[in-house]
Amino acid sequence: MDKVTVRSPATLSNLGSGFDVFGLALREPYDVVEAKRIPERGVIIEGIEGWGADSITSDPAKNSAGAAAQAVLERAGSEHGVAIRIKKGIRPCSGIGSSGSSAAGGACAANMVLDKPLRSEELVLCAAKAEQVTSGSFHADNVGPAVLGGFTVIRAYEPFEIHRMDPPANLGVVVTMPDLMVNTREARKVLPSKVDLKDMIFEVGNASSLVLGMCRGDVELVGRSMADRVIEPARAKLNPHLKEAEAAAMDAGAAGAFLGGSGPCVIAVYDRKRIEGEGIAEAVRKVYEEHGLKSDNWVTTWGEGCRRV
Repeated sequence: MDKVTVRSPATLSNLGSGFDVFGLALREPYDVVEAKRIPERGVIIEGIEGWGADSITSDPAKNSAGAAAQAVLERAGSEHGVAIRIKKGIRPCSGIGSSGSSAAGGACAANMVLDKPLRSEELVLCAAKAEQVTSGSFHADNVGPAVLGGFTVIRAYEPFEIHRMDPPANLGVVVTMPDLMVNTREARKVLPSKVDLKDMIFEVGNASSLVLGMCRGDVELVGRSMADRVIEPARAKLNPHLKEAEAAAMDAGAAGAFLGGSGPCVIAVYDRKRIEGEGIAEAVRKVYEEHGLKSDNWVTTWGEGCRRV
């Protein structure tokens, strides 16, 4: 193929207890990345439009989609290049994998115009390297599900090993994005360098139970296991009204609530067989309205990874 268009989903990272390990692809929102094969080597970004486009560089070495596409071309030993166009459906600094979505989209789109495409796991690595450009650290908890879809678990980074599964069909997700900006690079600076043993035990217990809940199709267990005593408390000061918003979601019937990535998005999960997600969305939205903040909401579920449009 000489030209492809790919839809790349927003993602949730951490899911409370699984920092830099757990990830979940969402059905919406999503970015759209177009790649066109060109004879010259390298990557050109021909245009960026959509949410926050004015703040995103068109330098392919510093743009997550461009850097990911370049990593794919280099890994594949390609003799040609790609020209990329990006349509942002995910606001930068949102906490739902905006740069990860673009990186995954750039990697997958570039891969589709190769004569000999790379494997999915290789695409995850290429996209993760591009994420390092924007966040300052190598992590794949957003790009993993963006490429593979569903629920992903990174068993190890060295050597890299990632696994995926389909979450329960009745897992509903409510995303609330207040009119605040949290930079991933800055949010990683506030993380603790040491963790108490009792907190490590708490994290391992909840992370293990979350995976068990996914395997059993037990949304209530998944929700209860989205608890975190290490990362979220450190980032709470960057995310005003977080605990109040989480409490409102739980009072409205959510099975669990947590900070999406670095924030500011507040995420709630619920059982779609039991309740409607609109009530949860309204309850969280009211919290921010009472503090003079507008917010955007998505009532959605888990979704697939990058797909050709």
